[in-house]
Amino acid sequence: MSTARKELPMRPWVGAKLLEVFGADLRSLATFRIVLALLVLADLASRVTDLIAHYSDQGILPRAAVTQNPYVLSPYSFSLNLMNGQPQFQALLFGITALAALAMAVGYRTRTATFVVWVLVLSIHHRNMLVNHAGDVLLQLLLFWSLFLPLGAIWSMDRARQAAPRRLSTRFFSLATAALFMQIAFMYWFTVLLKLSGEEWRGGTALYYTFSNDLITKPIGAFLLHFPSLLTVGTFATVALEALGPLLLFCPVKTGPVRTAAVLAVMSLHFGIWLTLQVGTFPWISAFCMVCFLPAWFWDTVVPKVRTALPGQTNLARRLQPLRDAATHLAQNHLLPLRARSFAGMGGVGGSSTLSVTMRGGRPGSDASSDNASRGQHGVSQAGEPVVLRSSLATNLIALFLLFYVLCWNLTTVSSFPMPRAASPLGPFLGLTQEWVMFAPHPPTDNGWWVLPGNLQGGQQVDLMSVVHNDYGLREVSYEEPRNGPKAVNNEHWHKYLDNLTNMEIYHNNLPEWRDNAREQRENFGHYLCQAWNERHTGDERLENLQIDYVSEKTLPNREHSKPENITLLSNYSC
Repeated sequence: MSTARKELPMRPWVGAKLLEVFGADLRSLATFRIVLALLVLADLASRVTDLIAHYSDQGILPRAAVTQNPYVLSPYSFSLNLMNGQPQFQALLFGITALAALAMAVGYRTRTATFVVWVLVLSIHHRNMLVNHAGDVLLQLLLFWSLFLPLGAIWSMDRARQAAPRRLSTRFFSLATAALFMQIAFMYWFTVLLKLSGEEWRGGTALYYTFSNDLITKPIGAFLLHFPSLLTVGTFATVALEALGPLLLFCPVKTGPVRTAAVLAVMSLHFGIWLTLQVGTFPWISAFCMVCFLPAWFWDTVVPKVRTALPGQTNLARRLQPLRDAATHLAQNHLLPLRARSFAGMGGVGGSSTLSVTMRGGRPGSDASSDNASRGQHGVSQAGEPVVLRSSLATNLIALFLLFYVLCWNLTTVSSFPMPRAASPLGPFLGLTQEWVMFAPHPPTDNGWWVLPGNLQGGQQVDLMSVVHNDYGLREVSYEEPRNGPKAVNNEHWHKYLDNLTNMEIYHNNLPEWRDNAREQRENFGHYLCQAWNERHTGDERLENLQIDYVSEKTLPNREHSKPENITLLSNYSC
């Protein structure tokens, strides 16, 4: 009896800690929504400059090369971009994605906007998997888990459109928040497992080999090569932070300060990656997604102190007040009546969803961020307490199942654990496939570059890397190493594409199916180079034939390099 009485006080404490550790603050989720939408816009901006080259039938990967090739896209994956190969259609989908991302940023019909963004981003990424990197995978996953969360509960147009929004607790807990948190943690823990299987990471030389790759290393990274001891410490520190940082995010003791410190530490890691390496949007996506972890302690303790410390905050708030008043007036006096007139006589607005959020002390709402749910979720109980949002049972069960599925998928990447055949299609279809091989298990030791010699009808030989750079100039062919660092390739998507093209040749040539796929992709690239060049040149400047070469130079210890070796990926391709 005495033992039972001692255990009873522990139950509320354990429950409160679970809510604190695996729950999210609605202010953090709102910030996460805005950040995620801006990251989508940045991703679109980085891709739209190569819209024809990467996403149309006139580019490096025609639709037939995607739909008929399971090595490029899983037969269980989908892409709306494959419906039409014209650049205008691709531009239309890019535009719709951008508009949906803007709606998501301001919180207008948030769940619908988030769903549209997820579907279209997944479609764009699946249209050409050969140009994607780890940041793209992470962005897809963050958007997917966002579908289960009330991202528009506060700081949104959805809330501003309510006639009389009521007090809402900022605490939110569901298995979906736990799934989002664990998904981010999986990225670090499973890459650590892969890195620890590599000799370079265990021996402290991984950063040396990484920064020796001139095509992705920025000047600061190249400068650090002069300090080998510092690179050794940095290698071990990177692995330690990736292993312990996510663990501290779930610390049950002093959760608020410890979690905030862990968020800042992980953000600092990615800031360091951005300073030293040209790896696209990956550092930004990885760093800014951490805002979802910011605890209530950060908003209630840190933010007020920062506001007090910053000069001019009172004047700034006073200046912004008319803008806030105008936005509220517009939403309540124009958008709400227009919406009411549009749905008059339809017996309700908005649809129901199994991904629902209910409230304590009030009736269920079908969507925590949609207008239909907002009428119920912001009510208060009879005692006047703020409403606590809760996910429905269906949402929690789906999130739990998919979290377990993602865990199993990650286990297949670091062990011999097999994914059941019946469950395999679900990952490609929902975009849940992932393998966190970020410079793991071995960092790049091949410090190579590409040369694209083309022979014109007038007898002149030109370097067709100008096509990749979108300038189409008559450059002389040179097999010497490019000296302008990461800008030697136009952007991260072109770099990833050429890297994949090369790896198909070097690492998969012993498999007949991969050999055929590699040859097909090289010929697709050759066809694009011919077509793109000849559309802009006439007469003797028209391209007659070309070659695709890769100059391989291995990085050796003590800042030495092997003798460059030329590997021909495509020889004498006739235009």
